[in-house]
Amino acid sequence: MSNLTAIRPVLPILIAASVILTISFGLRQSLGLFMPAITQDIAVTIIDFAAAIALQNLVWGFCQPVAGIAADKWGFRAVMVFGVLSYVAGMISLATADGVVAVVLGAGICVGVGMACASFAMTLSVMSRLVPVSIRSMALGVVSAAGSVGAMITAPYGQFLESYYDWRIALFGLVALAVFIIPAAWIVGRVDKEAPLVHSSNNSDKLSAGTALKTTLQNPSFVVMALAYFVCGTQLVFLTTLFPVSIHETEYWVF
Repeated sequence: MSNLTAIRPVLPILIAASVILTISFGLRQSLGLFMPAITQDIAVTIIDFAAAIALQNLVWGFCQPVAGIAADKWGFRAVMVFGVLSYVAGMISLATADGVVAVVLGAGICVGVGMACASFAMTLSVMSRLVPVSIRSMALGVVSAAGSVGAMITAPYGQFLESYYDWRIALFGLVALAVFIIPAAWIVGRVDKEAPLVHSSNNSDKLSAGTALKTTLQNPSFVVMALAYFVCGTQLVFLTTLFPVSIHETEYWVF
């Protein structure tokens, strides 16, 4: 009960962090639904679109350490708001695209930067900073689940708009959702003024980066969990990007 009482003052920050993860991850996982319409309407092939999503993942990974360093130097609010603006710019670029360059710039680079600055790593870092160790795992699990909930919301929403209007209107509808991340990021930025929780002297949070890496690599459970993320590219990204167009082509062939 004392732990729950301790997080009550920072509950708005934790809720805002969940909102950020819900929308940012949900939007990202819904982009593949628009691939059939985009590739039929403008001079973009399936390979071009898939390459843009692949670039998005690479940009996300390469920019993540930079975003973490920037958050330590300038604070979470500045980095996360910048990430949201990049995310919104990327979605607008995709919604107004008329060729490969705009698709790669929007869905690839800008959304990738946005994911690095305002998605999993940032929101979970905020959680780790504010939540007591005794309930941290549970809190991280609850917030992480918000990303999956986001896909359940944004995908039907985007498909509804596309079916009644067109893919551009649908993407602008997703842009409207992305804008809601801005106030959430501003609220999460309050963490910069919150004093970090005091941990014990032997807590891993006090380790240097090199020592922490060495310690984690000696933990078989962590190594297995880290290797499991490599499966994500072959199943999750495939299902959310290429699988929708495969179903679309199958339906077209049948009918």
